[in-house]
Amino acid sequence: MSLRMINSVYANRSIDSHCALCGRPFASAASNMEHIFPKWLQHQHNLWNKRLTLPNFIGRTYKGVKIRVCEKCNNVRFGQLESKLSALFKNADSYEALQQVSDGDLGVWLGKISWLLCRVSHAQEDFRTRAQVIPEQVVPGELIPGTYYLGILERAFAMKKQMLSCYADDPPALSSYSAPYSLYRFLIDTRDTRFEPFDFADNLFVLGTAFRSGNTGLICLFDGGLHRRFRAHRFASLSSKALHPMQFNEVVGRMFYDQTVVEQNAQAVIYFWNPLLKAVIAMTRWPRFADPYIQENNDLKRYASFIGRHTFSDPAGVVTNDGEVFTVLWDENEQFMPYAVSDEEVARALRNPRRRAVGPTASKWRQQPPE
Repeated sequence: MSLRMINSVYANRSIDSHCALCGRPFASAASNMEHIFPKWLQHQHNLWNKRLTLPNFIGRTYKGVKIRVCEKCNNVRFGQLESKLSALFKNADSYEALQQVSDGDLGVWLGKISWLLCRVSHAQEDFRTRAQVIPEQVVPGELIPGTYYLGILERAFAMKKQMLSCYADDPPALSSYSAPYSLYRFLIDTRDTRFEPFDFADNLFVLGTAFRSGNTGLICLFDGGLHRRFRAHRFASLSSKALHPMQFNEVVGRMFYDQTVVEQNAQAVIYFWNPLLKAVIAMTRWPRFADPYIQENNDLKRYASFIGRHTFSDPAGVVTNDGEVFTVLWDENEQFMPYAVSDEEVARALRNPRRRAVGPTASKWRQQPPE
């Protein structure tokens, strides 16, 4: 049964005939239309009539982004998770309230949004290619196999199973298995009212999802835990700090960019079923103790593109022609640099040559894919 569950994701059945979460055919299961961004979230942040700034949904409103799912997923399995999280996100201090929620629940929830957005995007033609003999999909077919990682995670949860990860040289022991993602939580500084209290970004190329609501910021990389294992120390100094939304955006850009320098073999995954754990095991085809983040794969132009896209800034202002990199996170001594919000903070920041003013100048950088 569970091998069939994995294969059913790879079958890539139409979202018009099968539930994208559990795989049940609508011919034998009651279904209804589900808002991919849940109603409670849209009402909480007044998103209903606002337009998305995602590359795959330019021009669409939040209320119009829907998908058909079976009633069991919508009202029971995922519905119960949604009810629990919605109450906590509505808390005035959602960051503290969410401490009672496991990374597993948050990972599944964030993965669900990205997976459903992917499925809807893949089912629609890209209007920019409508003049071609064979128009392309908004999310092209060649990108879909890489997103099955999300699909298997959601399918396992829907079927009351779990998904775990391991490395190619791990022994077959319980201690070898861990979460199949790298999830980070950040406290957000909400003093700057120029910024909306909500933001969302995902990247199917690197399988990353970022979500900000109130004073909570979440970033999840569906990578078998590679980033958590080999890159988490680079962001450890931020764990006790309140990040300005622009600082959080820079972290998103940095983490998404990190995934572009990973050794290609470390991005390959083999799935198998563990009957004792009742879990899908995603085995990363890479040794546990070998760092797959390859220095030779670094590219400052690509880095600037990622940071610029997520901070709404011109990449030329992120990395100069002589290779100087600007940041709103750390000072010249690599210490956390509070973001200037008050008049006093702004005046102090202007005296620091390392500071570069970046702000929500235009959304075009988010709407364009990274170079």
